[in-house]
Order: sequence, then C-alpha cells, then structure tokens
Amino acid sequence: MGARDHRAAASAQAYLRDVQYRDSSRLAARARLHVKYGTASVAWFPWLVTQVDWQPDARVLEVGCGAGWMWAEASARLPHDLDLTLTDLSPGMVGEALERVGSLGRYRSTSGRVADAQALPFRRGSFDVVMANYVLHHVPDTQRAVAEMARVVRPGGVVVVACVGDDHLTELHQIRHEVFGTPTADPLSSNFGAPAGAKVLPATFGSVDWRPYRDSLDCRDPDDVVDYLASIPPVEDASPDDRARVVAAVRDRFEEGGGRLRVTKDTGLFVCREPRTGG
Repeated sequence: MGARDHRAAASAQAYLRDVQYRDSSRLAARARLHVKYGTASVAWFPWLVTQVDWQPDARVLEVGCGAGWMWAEASARLPHDLDLTLTDLSPGMVGEALERVGSLGRYRSTSGRVADAQALPFRRGSFDVVMANYVLHHVPDTQRAVAEMARVVRPGGVVVVACVGDDHLTELHQIRHEVFGTPTADPLSSNFGAPAGAKVLPATFGSVDWRPYRDSLDCRDPDDVVDYLASIPPVEDASPDDRARVVAAVRDRFEEGGGRLRVTKDTGLFVCREPRTGG
C-alpha cells in the first residue's frame, strides 16, 4: 500500500470513528428499516446467535460491536455464563455497548475495549467464539483482519463473519444511482461481501460454511426510506436540491408500487472453523 493509499485508509477510518459511528444514531436509522419492515420469520440477531453451538463458559469476542444490540436483542437465546469482550474502533460505540449490555445483568462478565480489527490486542487462542457482524467491509486490510480473528480464536473455536451479497438492497442503490450516478451495486459487497468471503476465508480456515438469511423489506412509509438513505453518503452530505430529488425519487417508487416499496435483501454469514495460523 502506497503513501496515498495509507492516507486514504486513515481518512476513511477517521470518518468511521469520528462521524459515521461516533454514536449509534446513523446506524439506528438504517437498523429501523430492517426491524420495521423485514419479512423474515425470525429477526436477524436471534437468528444469528442460533448459528453457533454455544459451549458452557464460552469466552466470546465481538469485533466491531457497535452499540451492543445483538447481546440485548438475542439474550433470550443465549446462555447466561458467557464471558463477553466487546471491541470497536469507535470509543462512543464501546461506551454505548457496555452501558446497554452491562445493564442487562445477563452475562457472567462483560468488558469493552477500543480496538482495530487489523491488530487485535489479545493473545493467541484467547476466545472460543469470535464474531464480526457486518464489519469487514469497513476494514482497509480485510485479509489482515481475518488473520487476526483466526489468531485469537482457540483451535476448536468458531469465527462468525456476517456480510452481504451483490444483490443486497438493490432498489435503494438504484435510487442513489438515479440521483447521484453512483454504482448500483451495494458498496458493502464491493468492499467485502459474500463473494469475497468465499475466496478469502478458506485460505485461513479449514472449514467455511455459508448460511444465507432469508429476508426482504416490505416498506410502507417513504420517510423511513429517506431516513435510511440520508444516514450515509452521498445523501448524508447532499445539497438541499439533491436531497429533494432523493425524496421525489423515493416517493415515485412508492407510487409505482401502490404505496409500498419492496426491497431485496441478500445477506447471511460464514461459520469458520479450523483456523490456519502460522505466526
């Protein structure tokens, strides 16, 4: 990586830490759309935790914990004796996560730490379970982050990596493209999605299993869709005229759909075992 690439990566990480994920407000705007309009029979977090065979007294690391929603929303499906370590690049997110999860009094222990996924500050084999929920698309060097997760999980443990596929939220990306000329593909998938995971993860783990999450969005209120789009660039920083064009484009889609907007979801997770670690 050259000097220009390093500067760009540092700038992107600073934006994530200090703006986009300074607190959970922008993330909550996006999460609301999925919670309010998702059609899956089981919500995301409760489904996600059922993909792990939880062992007694498991030591668990979450890389990119965000606001700690998973441990609160899926608590009924999790054992009480988990030893949780919650990490994030953003101090604000770690603080929110610790407050939310700690207030539950649900788990054996909960600790938090500001940490970069590319350089996890833990010893080899420290954890039974390592979870990265929609995180790796934010990381400049995903292979390094994957290697770090493999390093800190014990030989018989499991690493869970959630990500999206190429068709995720296609209809929302089409609206952005119409207004701003941006690519119609999901940027999360472009940075690190299911196709990339299928190539990268087997080089680090002996067993990699992709598990799709069957869901879609059946949106009923155009304001909710506008709020989602406005939580991230380019709508986040758009001029008033461009913002008005976004609102008009969203309302046109709802009118075409008879008052509804159906949105494709393409998402799931990799369950990774047998880490190959050489150093």
